[in-house]
Amino acid sequence: MIEFKPDIKDNVVVYRSYENDEMTGRVTLTIDTATRSTLHLVEADNDETAEGLIRSALTAAANRNVFSCDYKAENYKNIALRLGFEDRKGFLYGEIPFLLSGCCGCSYNKMS
Repeated sequence: MIEFKPDIKDNVVVYRSYENDEMTGRVTLTIDTATRSTLHLVEADNDETAEGLIRSALTAAANRNVFSCDYKAENYKNIALRLGFEDRKGFLYGEIPFLLSGCCGCSYNKMS
């Protein structure tokens, strides 16, 4: 079973994932303003773990009344797009309530 463990200090949210006591990934998000955050780092053994880490960090931000997130991590952009982040002039942006809802209306989530 995969566990996601938070380490939240001030405006920095870090989640680490563990399976059988071995770290399998981590994510780092900063809360930049009262309503805006940035996801800086996503490291994971696989796509499913990356998605869980991203969702965990976004949930932590939402619980602190943060509304939006810029995705600046180099890895797992395919997962970010699937969650509903949109390309805005070279960087990915999303509104957290829509990213966590699973219904962003993007082409990744539409049935053919």
